[in-house]
Amino acid sequence: MKNVIDKDVNLFLPKKYNFLLLGGNFLLSKRLYEITKRQFEIKRVDYEFSTIEEYFPCINASGFDIYLEPAQKIQTMVDLYNSNFLILTSEILLFLNDSKFYEFLEVIKQLKKIKIKIIFISIENPLHLCKNSDKQIELSNMFSKSWYKKRINDLEDLLDTKKDLVYNCSSYITYLKSNIQANIVDLIKSNHQFELCLDDCNNNFDLHIADNIIYDFISKINEIGRTNYKSENSKKINLLFVKNSLTDDFLFSHVLNQSNCSVNLIYRKKSYEIENNRSVANWRYDLGCSLAKNVSKEIQDEIDIIVPVPETGKYYAQGLSNSLSKPYVEALYKKSEIGRSFDIANTEKREKFLDSKLGILEDLVADKVVGIVDEAIFTGQTLKLVKSLLDSSSVRKVYFFIASSECVSECKYNMMPERNLLSNIKTKDEIIEYFNVEGIIYQDLIRYKNLTKLSGFTCSSCFEKK
Repeated sequence: MKNVIDKDVNLFLPKKYNFLLLGGNFLLSKRLYEITKRQFEIKRVDYEFSTIEEYFPCINASGFDIYLEPAQKIQTMVDLYNSNFLILTSEILLFLNDSKFYEFLEVIKQLKKIKIKIIFISIENPLHLCKNSDKQIELSNMFSKSWYKKRINDLEDLLDTKKDLVYNCSSYITYLKSNIQANIVDLIKSNHQFELCLDDCNNNFDLHIADNIIYDFISKINEIGRTNYKSENSKKINLLFVKNSLTDDFLFSHVLNQSNCSVNLIYRKKSYEIENNRSVANWRYDLGCSLAKNVSKEIQDEIDIIVPVPETGKYYAQGLSNSLSKPYVEALYKKSEIGRSFDIANTEKREKFLDSKLGILEDLVADKVVGIVDEAIFTGQTLKLVKSLLDSSSVRKVYFFIASSECVSECKYNMMPERNLLSNIKTKDEIIEYFNVEGIIYQDLIRYKNLTKLSGFTCSSCFEKK
């Protein structure tokens, strides 16, 4: 089975397309956001429980009281971001109680009055985890649930087949975690016990990697009416297969490698998330301490201050500054909360994004030898901007300290956009010359792999030569 259908979504859509994603923190929606962001403008509206709820809903409950943004606020966001596509998935229908579901339908009705194309991704059989009447975690086949199918039909009835699009797909698996929706991959990966809904065990359905569905969906986004995800690589399974055999299948292996990607630890994860009983911030701090072992005494004596690239460089820089006994100074700052640039593949778009993102406190770096700390060098655009800011601030010298090893290979599991890695087009000396810095100190590869494995992220293939 191919990992993806076609990674170059730029073949399908003009640059002018802007997306607004409702429910961006559900599983398929999160991966859709990551992939679409690589080439296009996309904003997301996340949903939260109105009150503190259990991670696993009870199958007998009537759903959750989820706070829904009113139509007027969503319309304001559409106008603000010049959005011409409104995307939502049927994942949200799994969690709304009856009153909230009808409130959601009213929101969609109001949004129909504005000139925007609505795209509804109808997931026929999401692998839904709930608690059964015995309070055991149970995996259900939603295709057999009449209430779920009715909700899908009710929402589809609101759409205009001459303007909108209903995209149908079956089950998927993805590596992502959600604060609102449990993931079967996490349960299997952690050996967490779960039961099967016995009435559903013999129902067969298709299972796909989420990435495949998303690339196909993007390729069909200009269509109207109804379209389906079709693949020659469809795999017919049932719930018994999910519980007993999924771990031996290529689909799970692919998604597991995505889940184990060390870039999740060094970049994607929030600092407060817990991995292997420690915060991500703590693991990053340790990587900074480890990086200090690669710094020569000569360079250590020369450095005046350690400065992180916000926000990802923060904890690496703290570990490095403490280990080197050098002041930690936040001389770079984010101008506004406008998101993160890693998943943006388009070079021109990424440059504009970065130009609007960073600023510098010149008086903190003037006439100093500055050590800049970041998590990795991929294309080098962020650090190129940082160096230009430093050049305008009268620094004496600049060193770059990189908390990971040199990134030398494209990810074969689709965990980063396809783009030219700096290390693939320039030698180490040429990279130093390109940035016009005194030197670049990378993390030792063996120490990097050991630390990331301890945290539970065992894939570092992009930092190893093929």
